[in-house]
Amino acid sequence: MPVVSPQEGPVAVTGASGYIGAHTVRALMRHGFDVHACVTDRSKPEKVDHLNALNLEGLAGSISIYQANILEQGSYDEAFADCTAVLHVGTPMGYGRVNSPREVYDGMMDGIKNVLASGQKSGTLKRFVYTSSFAAIGHPAPSGYVYSEEDWGDQSRDRDRNWSLESIDSNGEVAYAMAKVGTEHQVNKLAKQDGRFDAVSICPCVVLGPLLSVVHECLGSWQYFLARMLEDKPCMRGWQALWNIVDVRDVAEAEALVIMSENVKDGSRYQLTATDPRGEINVHQLQTHLQNLFPNISIGGTPPEYDEFIQRRGSIHNGPRAYSRKAIVELGLQTHVIEDTLRETGQTMIDLGLCEPAYKRPAASA
Repeated sequence: MPVVSPQEGPVAVTGASGYIGAHTVRALMRHGFDVHACVTDRSKPEKVDHLNALNLEGLAGSISIYQANILEQGSYDEAFADCTAVLHVGTPMGYGRVNSPREVYDGMMDGIKNVLASGQKSGTLKRFVYTSSFAAIGHPAPSGYVYSEEDWGDQSRDRDRNWSLESIDSNGEVAYAMAKVGTEHQVNKLAKQDGRFDAVSICPCVVLGPLLSVVHECLGSWQYFLARMLEDKPCMRGWQALWNIVDVRDVAEAEALVIMSENVKDGSRYQLTATDPRGEINVHQLQTHLQNLFPNISIGGTPPEYDEFIQRRGSIHNGPRAYSRKAIVELGLQTHVIEDTLRETGQTMIDLGLCEPAYKRPAASA
């Protein structure tokens, strides 16, 4: 299919007020696109102020804000009208128990039908980009296994009793992963049946980087727990394995490059993960990085149960190992170094008042 260019008309972004969504809007505007940004409630300043501010940055493109709900049929019709590309970033999330695991699953599986229907109705859609997740790629594998876009989250699940529809109501991680796998398949199937547009998936792993709004904190997110470490509290997420980190700005840039690239084919997937092994870090390395980046702050480390875990298991899981090579080669993506990603995450958390840093006391004079 032909590439999408700014001269052909607007493009739409769902979930535009969110962490990845807002950065995606900015990346598209930087490339000159006029963006129809979809939010659930444009009457709430916290949903739209940081988006409206993008029009003041002197970017080549512009932004218009539309209100839409993923669970309502026809809700995106107006926003998608005349759009040559739709970047579906919005998704029901379980952070802070805003949605139950069942609501997360049903919201994704049912909501995608409404989004795609509006896209088809526009008659101008050329490329549909679905923001999936590394959860749709990662599956049980030996320690050190290197994942690629050929992997799917439902592989090697024969002995996984949790991987079943019966587990959805009680297991948020399973509900999320199963929904991402299922939704990717839905998108690809419908695109092939329709024949008028390409479908492409973006699969990010541990997304960190600068926050554009206080709403990007997301209770229970990776950035939330990084901020707690700046308060000298232990790392309470992902310490049993590696943090496979990708910068939110790189995810957003990949979203934009996907609609402009001639190398993208219908059904393509791009995992947005570490650039190289330097972006795959354990909790001790994370603590060291943060201490070097914020020398005046006491940084938290391992949780109380870490030592007992190591005695019982011998080591943390050497994974997930995965790299953004395909996006770098096919899309020409240029990525941020891990130190910049961590610095920007922590600094914007501090600047937005989302954490109270544990500043070290000045040394007493002799």
